[in-house]
Amino acid sequence: MDKKAFDDIESRLLEVNKVIEKLDASIRPAAFEFLKPYITGGTIAAPKGGGGSSVSDDVDSAAAGDLDSLVKNHPDQKPNENAKLLSAHWYSMYGSAPFTTKWIEETGAATGLTIPSSVDMTFRQAKDKGKALYQALGKGGLLKPTVAGEHYLKAAYHVKKGTKTPPSNNSESQ
Repeated sequence: MDKKAFDDIESRLLEVNKVIEKLDASIRPAAFEFLKPYITGGTIAAPKGGGGSSVSDDVDSAAAGDLDSLVKNHPDQKPNENAKLLSAHWYSMYGSAPFTTKWIEETGAATGLTIPSSVDMTFRQAKDKGKALYQALGKGGLLKPTVAGEHYLKAAYHVKKGTKTPPSNNSESQ
């Protein structure tokens, strides 16, 4: 990489940083992912329209951590289903890594999704075919999907298991 290319990328990165700093902490990672092509000198693809989206498109967008696509593909759900949808988004980015109820609440608020007031109990009581979907990890509000929960998230929301390393404080992440 030559000096001019480096300077161009640095300029774009600083420009993107100014924009991202103004955003709510819960959507910053998604915004950065969206703007990566711009930083590297590429173009930003237009968001996918509502015409003819297939299940494979849903999987690919969810695997990329695209919360907007997940919400558009699963509109007008009950609050408990919205909470599970957010956990599916987490799963699509970080796999079965534990998430906090605080993250679910903050992300729900940032995206305008209605979630239950006792979201921790929603996850503790969530079952599919008699099997628990989530496992509570201590009293800190940490939860993670069980094996049955992973299967449920893949089937219900068409997501793939993410491989990113979760942030150390997931209440401030997407």
